[in-house]
Amino acid sequence: MTGLNLSLSPSLSPTNLDADYQKAGRIHIPGILEKSTAIALYQKIEAFPHWDIHINQGTKTFDIVPEQRAAMTQGQLNDLRNAAYAGAQTGFQYIFENYPIYDAFHKNCCAEPFLEEIFKFVNSDAFLAFTRTVTGHDDINFADAQLTRYVPGDFLSDHNDDVDGKGRRAAYVLNLTPDWCADFGGILQFFDTNGDVEAGFVPSFNALNIFSIPKPHAVSQVSTFAPRARYSITGWLRAGDDPKG
Repeated sequence: MTGLNLSLSPSLSPTNLDADYQKAGRIHIPGILEKSTAIALYQKIEAFPHWDIHINQGTKTFDIVPEQRAAMTQGQLNDLRNAAYAGAQTGFQYIFENYPIYDAFHKNCCAEPFLEEIFKFVNSDAFLAFTRTVTGHDDINFADAQLTRYVPGDFLSDHNDDVDGKGRRAAYVLNLTPDWCADFGGILQFFDTNGDVEAGFVPSFNALNIFSIPKPHAVSQVSTFAPRARYSITGWLRAGDDPKG
């Protein structure tokens, strides 16, 4: 048992949040969990050891699992990072660390029990009903999820999350990094049709960000002087039946 008892904060209400969301198709909701629960969840995630390096090369995605990572030299890891930086100069690129909760849950192989609790929370009736009310997407039926960790130098460049056949109605980010400020980077940025930054959400602790798809956005590079990693639970709120359910 994890003892986290994940649930929406009882002080939270969707009243007026739906109107705020409709203005721009995005929203920042502080205090999504009770503070003590959020702290306990952060402590679990911060101590979690099973991180993949998640990176792409063009349209191909690669996951460097912990066993592979342990066998790589520092020079090879540096080459991997430098390849990501080079790729970002000409196209869509990312490098960050993750753990695929959705896939692990459906394979019944979550590395630790608290990961199962996270998946069940974002797929609970209460959480899904809350997101349907806030976003106005009445057909949201399930959520996928991953843990993400952005260490200094990590980033996710401009994209819109729109993939045919996935039923993605909105994306969500549950931020779980304490004592973060804009200077540390890792900001969820949104772009207008001219490519200018029209808004940004600093990853405030225990805040939920939701935004409709498609919407151009990025996670800015975490600064080299950031004192810690940027942690979050992210995924998509999706219509239809869970194909792995």
